[in-house]
Amino acid sequence: MRAWGVLARSAALLVHSAACQVPPGGATPQIRKEWTLDRRVANDPEHRDGRIYDPLIAGYLQSLENTIATAAGAEAADVRLTYSSDRHASRLPGGVLYISAGLLESIENEAELAGLLAHELAHAPGESCVLASPLAPEAPHARELERRATATATNYLKAAGYDPAGLLDLLSKLAYEHPAWAKAVLPEDLLDLRAGTEPDALPPGEYRIDSSEFQRAEALLRAALERGAKPSDGDVNRRASARSR
Repeated sequence: MRAWGVLARSAALLVHSAACQVPPGGATPQIRKEWTLDRRVANDPEHRDGRIYDPLIAGYLQSLENTIATAAGAEAADVRLTYSSDRHASRLPGGVLYISAGLLESIENEAELAGLLAHELAHAPGESCVLASPLAPEAPHARELERRATATATNYLKAAGYDPAGLLDLLSKLAYEHPAWAKAVLPEDLLDLRAGTEPDALPPGEYRIDSSEFQRAEALLRAALERGAKPSDGDVNRRASARSR
């Protein structure tokens, strides 16, 4: 009977963990500490997927983020790139924006990348964005949140000198490829926003769409993925420790 009780308690703990609930009230402090740490690691893209540390790619992404944030009058996020082949972008508390290699690979020009960054900036702090995960459950009022963020982002892009159609093209492509995202990013909403941007007068020299810097970053990303040099957890922890000194 005692053995059965141990098994039952273990099974119950696994069920709670799988459901992402808090550990049982009777858990020891050590179990609670380990549970919290495991969940933090599981939700941290850098620990879960590994981070690409190429300084040229990182510098380019951060420079573009700073440009968009300045035009938006907002605080720039700390942009980081992960090895994940899934397509997602997650802005976490503390101002860190993780972009997956899979998502960056699907972006065709700098205007689309600027659009992604502007879209993430346009979401209010703590607000859910469907691009955080193709498997994320639909948030309440997701369609309105995405439409509002996209409309705001197009204004950011125009202020920064980028073609707002880049963002609309990117979202249209992503929604087509991910049915879960298509529930929040609807073609008719994108068409309405596109129609609203067309009458705008072009800035001197027209909008910026692409750059050699973007093409170089894409080439460096492909080279990094071909090398398959995903860092181990130990490498990630050592680098994080070194940065904190």
